[in-house]
Amino acid sequence: MSSAHLQPRREYVLWDGDCGFCRRCSQILAGWDTTGFVFAPYQSFSEAELKKVGLSHRQCERELKVVTGTGRTFGGAFAVNYFFWRQPRLQILVLLCCLFPPFFLLQMLAYKAVSENRMLFSKILFPGK
Repeated sequence: MSSAHLQPRREYVLWDGDCGFCRRCSQILAGWDTTGFVFAPYQSFSEAELKKVGLSHRQCERELKVVTGTGRTFGGAFAVNYFFWRQPRLQILVLLCCLFPPFFLLQMLAYKAVSENRMLFSKILFPGK
């Protein structure tokens, strides 16, 4: 049963707890984090808790979600860019996407391809997990 609560003014990265690839990516991002994001599988929150910030389990199962300290949400490549922007060492990646829109288009396409095939990536990269 889901029992975690989204705390006000905290920032969250919500990932798919049933996906080994997602788990590993969240561990990598957590290692890069210098601002105190909370990394948690979306399944640890009830549907009612997610609804407080305009999300649902169905939305979260499709893509990575970020919940900002003000309760705003971002998904997919936008969530990744928000996280990168909050990390001083990674802001350059977001700036490149802003200065060269084709980079952002490529990022969006790559994110979509990976997210739609993440279970396959999990099986290949993390067999038995």
